[in-house]
Amino acid sequence: MRVSDSPARAWSPQTDAVLRRAGWRPGRFVRTGTWEAVVPERGGCAVHDAARRFLAEFGALAVPHRDPADAMPWLEFSLDPLAAMWDAEIIDDLAEQAGAELYPIGTRDRGNQYLAMAEDGAVYAGMDSVHLLALTPDEALRRLTARVRPEAAP
Repeated sequence: MRVSDSPARAWSPQTDAVLRRAGWRPGRFVRTGTWEAVVPERGGCAVHDAARRFLAEFGALAVPHRDPADAMPWLEFSLDPLAAMWDAEIIDDLAEQAGAELYPIGTRDRGNQYLAMAEDGAVYAGMDSVHLLALTPDEALRRLTARVRPEAAP
């Protein structure tokens, strides 16, 4: 994919800045062959087109949980399907709960939640139970890079 072929992004300047610091840039391309071979070999499902396209652009990015240190952090996340390669049963359970075929795309919250993508591009998060993070990959990235805001004390 050439830079000129990249779709326009509808995310905030903050999301753009966080992803760029992690190594993303328009037109970025990552080979997905290792993920496509290893995940099914370890009991996971085969990659679908939505996950393949997402990982080809955003795979192998890792975002730390504090940046800058004087602001509320976002939850740390890493976009690497191999983080779930020994937990295919958990991904299967999350898929059953979601009612969709899910492919692991990474983790967040210091590995306490898996991130997984459905064939329609929806992104789910969970470990024991699943929740819909976002309907689209771009919205998922916006939410992953949004700062965690503490609630006011009662």
